[in-house]
Amino acid sequence: MTHQASFINSLIPWQSEKVYFDADNYYQELLFEIENAKKTIEIECYIFELDTLGNKFINTLIQAAERKLSIRISIDGYGSLSWNLDIIEKLNSSGIEVKVFHPLPWRISLYKGVKAATGWFEKLLYLTSRVNKRNHRKLFVIDNNSAWSGSLNISRSHLSQLSHGANWLDCGVNVSGTVVTYLVDNFNEVWQRKLTYHPDYFQLPFRSNNNPILRRQKNNELIKLITKCQSRIWIINAYLAPSKRILRALKQARKRGVDVKLLISRRTDVIFFPLVSTTYYQQLLAVDIKIYEYNEQIIHAKTMLLDNLLLVGSSNLNHRSFLHDLELDFIMTKQTSINTTEAKFRQLVDKSEVVTVKRFESIVWSKKVLGQLLWKLRYWL
Repeated sequence: MTHQASFINSLIPWQSEKVYFDADNYYQELLFEIENAKKTIEIECYIFELDTLGNKFINTLIQAAERKLSIRISIDGYGSLSWNLDIIEKLNSSGIEVKVFHPLPWRISLYKGVKAATGWFEKLLYLTSRVNKRNHRKLFVIDNNSAWSGSLNISRSHLSQLSHGANWLDCGVNVSGTVVTYLVDNFNEVWQRKLTYHPDYFQLPFRSNNNPILRRQKNNELIKLITKCQSRIWIINAYLAPSKRILRALKQARKRGVDVKLLISRRTDVIFFPLVSTTYYQQLLAVDIKIYEYNEQIIHAKTMLLDNLLLVGSSNLNHRSFLHDLELDFIMTKQTSINTTEAKFRQLVDKSEVVTVKRFESIVWSKKVLGQLLWKLRYWL
């Protein structure tokens, strides 16, 4: 039995899995579940915009609260900058609990719920020391039985142009089953800021990095999965700036004969990031790793096909996800999930430009120099 087969067999499976590359459909079905929820709703979102989509979610959640559901929302203090005390108090008055993860130090009105000493000055010092630690997760749990996650925040940017969005390319998932209750426990760990360790962690079909121990285990496990791959490593990711360990594992995999393909965006929501990505091209091309630049949409998806295992979540292929931010990734093993992602990957590759040595050499020297300068800041990117 291969390492991966043994790994898959050790997991508690989701009862059902569904993969979405259509944001419109993803939001439509998620909102339908919220509208029909019976007991509880937990939401954790890095970016919760107060745009037309965000307001639709808020109105739907207020209506759910009027049905006496228990609703909790956790947003990030940097990702959701548009939130203020007024919107929080509006939701509180409807019976919805809201917490802001690490509000920016000068936003004193949002300090409620911050884990620190009781005084505002102590909270200021706490937040100043953690301003680089963000909650990048995206999680929606309905009635302890259905969970939604992936790369989709609550923002109109992800919607198609037909729905008046920016048509970003994302990947979302919906899973169900009793194992979802463990996701509620995981949500509570972040909500309560408790450092806990679950004895069944390695049997759960998701991975988080809520504390230093879990972060180290999550990172080490990903490296091991890449190291043990035998046939393919197909990655779709918004940003290419991997850690030295991931880079080394990818290069070693290719030298073993594994089919390593990286699909990234020629343009991103972080305007300078493609310049950083180009600094990795030469060493990746040197070992015949295939790099594809997609230019029809901004890629925001974060997926990995490792042989016959699929990882979908919030983790980027950058230092922020590896070292700093809170992330959440789902492990998908059903063949329908694999087939859907594989078909989408092939479709995107067919519409992408293959990066060659000639293409790399054609990049003007000034962009290469700027990329190298930005690369020196990769620890924070």
